[in-house]
Amino acid sequence: MNSESGDIDILDQYMNISNKLKKRFLKKPNVTEACESFTSLAKQCETQELPQYAGLCWIAAARCEGSLLNNTGETSCLVQSARQLFKAEERDISMGCKNVPGEYFQAGLSCYAHAASRYPENCSMPISLDLEIVDFLKRIGRPQYIQDYLDDSIKLSRDRVGTKIHCLELLASHFINSGDFVAAFNTFLEISNLVEELPCSGHKAEILLKCELNSVFLLLILRPSPQKLSPNLAKILEKYTWGDKNDNSLKACRMKEDTFLLLQSLVTICQSLDTSSLVDLETDFWKILSKEEKELLRILVKTYQM
Repeated sequence: MNSESGDIDILDQYMNISNKLKKRFLKKPNVTEACESFTSLAKQCETQELPQYAGLCWIAAARCEGSLLNNTGETSCLVQSARQLFKAEERDISMGCKNVPGEYFQAGLSCYAHAASRYPENCSMPISLDLEIVDFLKRIGRPQYIQDYLDDSIKLSRDRVGTKIHCLELLASHFINSGDFVAAFNTFLEISNLVEELPCSGHKAEILLKCELNSVFLLLILRPSPQKLSPNLAKILEKYTWGDKNDNSLKACRMKEDTFLLLQSLVTICQSLDTSSLVDLETDFWKILSKEEKELLRILVKTYQM
């Protein structure tokens, strides 16, 4: 079966199922049966790697579930539809197809939004859907939409401190990738304040250390003048300028001696007129940093080499 005849066969099956839902004289349509048929056809389309048709069938199944007042089933079908439509969009982008720009993308977003509206209040699933969309936007190279969905996930997190911190970390990464270092810095400060609500643990210390490292790197990248540096921001750098290892923030993040010395050297070099040893220091940092922190440090080094 070639691709074109396969498409026609799928559409014929779809129309046959749809026709069974039309009202007839003295005969009530069997919505449950139609729902099962649409679901079966959707799975068939997925097997045949026809995500655009799978998305169409899942939408039809969602409508059937909705008419049966099955909220859980309707929501599940809507999410499945959104995922297939996004898959179709991603496939078209990778193949360089010239279909209507964003056709499947917009339809997928609509399905996600409809699904999110069906969940009860305080349910965490809408947050997961926002993060699914964010991940997809990264894959297809549309960062301009990412902040909206991260902002929504943060708003929905409410009292879920752990989830909110995770979403804020993603937002900080987005700002760094976008070159908005001021927003990234402020986001790390927000995370630091939020983490204070968590009980003492290794995980809390790990998050605080990440915030400390990134805050120092970002402040050095921004290079604010002393006149524009607030006392709170100045304190972040002063602990390394004056070698204050007893600072409470350093104790809270359980910073190791070698990390403190490296940051102290970094701050001293960046504040001096001689940054010739900055590349060598970057190499020393490499073994203790995450991939994202390495990229941020690379930006810092390039800033001072200009």
